[in-house]
Amino acid sequence: MVPMPPRARYLVSNPCEDACGTITTDRTAEGAPVYRCPGCDSEWIELAERTEPAPDASTPTPPPTEGT
Repeated sequence: MVPMPPRARYLVSNPCEDACGTITTDRTAEGAPVYRCPGCDSEWIELAERTEPAPDASTPTPPPTEGT
């Protein structure tokens, strides 16, 4: 059996409580809405809902240059 790829990326991951649910926040990450669990305050995005590419961690961001 081939493992399924992940469907979500957790931005904040806390231990699950008894009051799990899904609330849509007013924030986005990678163009996708950020969801929050009201029971444990975990936050995540659904990977299929992304509209912007994820930042490439292997390519360092150059430092800002100062104007002259």
